[in-house]
Amino acid sequence: MNTLLKLDNARKVVRLLGNVQPGMNVLVLFDFYTEHNAQPLAIAVQEAGANLHLLQIEGSRRHGKQFSAIVGEAMRSADLVIALTQANAAHTEARQQATRAGVGTIVLPESSLDDFFLAEGWNADFIKLRPEIEGLAQALTDAATARVTSAAGTDISMSIEGRTGRALHGFANTKDISAGYCLESSLAPVEGTANGIIVVNASIPGVCLIKDEPVRIVFEQGMAVSIEGGQEARRFRDLLESFNDPWVYNLGELGVGMNPCCTLDGTMLSDESVYGSIQLALGTSAYIGGTVKAAAHYDTIVTEAQLWLDGKLVLDGDVVQVGG
Repeated sequence: MNTLLKLDNARKVVRLLGNVQPGMNVLVLFDFYTEHNAQPLAIAVQEAGANLHLLQIEGSRRHGKQFSAIVGEAMRSADLVIALTQANAAHTEARQQATRAGVGTIVLPESSLDDFFLAEGWNADFIKLRPEIEGLAQALTDAATARVTSAAGTDISMSIEGRTGRALHGFANTKDISAGYCLESSLAPVEGTANGIIVVNASIPGVCLIKDEPVRIVFEQGMAVSIEGGQEARRFRDLLESFNDPWVYNLGELGVGMNPCCTLDGTMLSDESVYGSIQLALGTSAYIGGTVKAAAHYDTIVTEAQLWLDGKLVLDGDVVQVGG
């Protein structure tokens, strides 16, 4: 696909979300799967007058693989990192160390599709949406308990006491990641506290859209103890088993999608960002405020659901009742 078609939204990443200024050191990290999308970012960085640094890695299709020490050092040395990679750079030690070092990081996982920079999610009004995202993140911070329910059968409760809500509003910062147009309010639940059932009716990003039969995941004391359903459930169950790590069954994240331009299309950034969708992730939580370091981190997406904080309804379907 012509680079010029991708350039407008690559510029949005660099100029709007990254606030790149002349003289800044910008590292564009990409891999064998995403190299065809690196050029528009490189052009946008150079147009902004910044110092461009390109680093290609082998990459992985599995979310959870850590980066080498060399990559980590490069990330910590930059002013801004744009991680254009197939696997999500957010849940890596290198990313967390970069954030701690005051480096802004924009993660763009599953960015291998040729039309990645043409996705509808880039049309979001990032400035207008930011207060609502921050408002819901604050509500998560202020609450001690969370419960997710749905007419399809989801009913799971957990402690979130003492955990800090994350406002992923797209803008690069030195506290947390930006995930491009993946806009959300989220946090890591307290380990060992989640009990109930998730009926996944929408998507398991990085694995599949749910088409044939919902995936039913039962949690006891913070850990998934069964994953049942049709072929999608078998596929997800086999994937998690392949990591040979019991911690991949930890309930590692609770989040709410906040981008009204996104639809379910099987990609991570879009599926996790569908406005009003609820993310309930399995695996690593250490890089988003929890304590578990697992071999992987995979979200499950539930739609047409309700989120209750301290017994108060704050989300019903696509109606958010806090924020702004």
